[in-house]
Amino acid sequence: MDGFVNSQTWEVSAWFESYEVLWDNTSYIFIISVVLSLVIAVATYWMPIGSQELHSSETEVEDEDTKEEHKEKDLENRLLEENHHVELKNAQRRALERSMENQMTAEQREAEREAQSQQLAAIFKMMQEQEEKFGKTSIDDIKDQMKLYCG
Repeated sequence: MDGFVNSQTWEVSAWFESYEVLWDNTSYIFIISVVLSLVIAVATYWMPIGSQELHSSETEVEDEDTKEEHKEKDLENRLLEENHHVELKNAQRRALERSMENQMTAEQREAEREAQSQQLAAIFKMMQEQEEKFGKTSIDDIKDQMKLYCG
């Protein structure tokens, strides 16, 4: 077994010898510059995090304000669209009513007005009978409500 060298022992000792040679030839200035570079790298990595957190919290507040503004604008736009839609429907209904009235004879118009009056009277009577449910109402209150829905 003379001359037999364990390969693991040889690898470990060769590594130590290489390390010693490198260490002996390494300049202290190089070591200081490497350590200083690492310190600066770590410092610059951690420094912006604090300012980013501050910035991100400011951004979150701005984002929340912006989101609120967008929600308000969306609500306004939806309300305007719904209002426009209702106005359009009312205009279409009025045009249809006028068109139908123009096609009706005088007798038909009178019969239509009479039917409306009867319906209004029936509604008023029902509301008076169920006063606890609807409260005190007058015929003028009902007419005002009808104007809201029927123009």
